[in-house]
Order: sequence, then structure tokens, then C-alpha cells
Amino acid sequence: MDVWTTTNEAIQAGKRAGQLTDMDEGACSVLLQLAERLDDPDFPVIDGKFDNVTQALYFKACEQLGLTPAGRSRLAEKKESGGGKLAQLRAVQGGQGRKRAG
Repeated sequence: MDVWTTTNEAIQAGKRAGQLTDMDEGACSVLLQLAERLDDPDFPVIDGKFDNVTQALYFKACEQLGLTPAGRSRLAEKKESGGGKLAQLRAVQGGQGRKRAG
């Protein structure tokens, strides 16, 4: 099985699980482009250039999207803690953000 197919299946599973939303579409698209590059039969030397970035970037993107065990555990921790610092501050303020002048 190739990297692109496996990555696409993982993305679809993440969407079904509610882990990935429409807001993640851009990142998912980039991840699939990276996967396509990894599937190139000449990888890691493509067009005479050695590519030492794509693999690391691919794994980092997978982690950020929660498509690795470490990424999923961080997402679970964040959900348990109630989100990031901004979400915690808003919770303390009763959900009200900054008022705009106007």
C-alpha cells in the first residue's frame, strides 16, 4: 500500500471520528501532497535534488492533525484540560471576548 492511500484512509477515519473538521481541509490537502511526494519512485532524490525535508514535515503534519499516537494523546489532553489558554480565559470571563469599540 502506498503512503498517499494510507494517509487518505487515516484522514477519512479522523473525519468520521470527529477529530478532523472542515477547518482542517487545507492541512489535510498539504499532507496528501507530501504523501504523494513520498510515493515518488525516485524519492528522496527527485529531479536531481536530495529531499531531506518532506519526511520530517509529513510526520510533523500527521502529529499536528492527531494522526499519530502522540498527536492523539496531546489532543485528548487538550480536550480534558478544557482547551488552550484562550479557552480557559474565556471560561473565566463567562465566555465573553474582548468588546470592540464602535
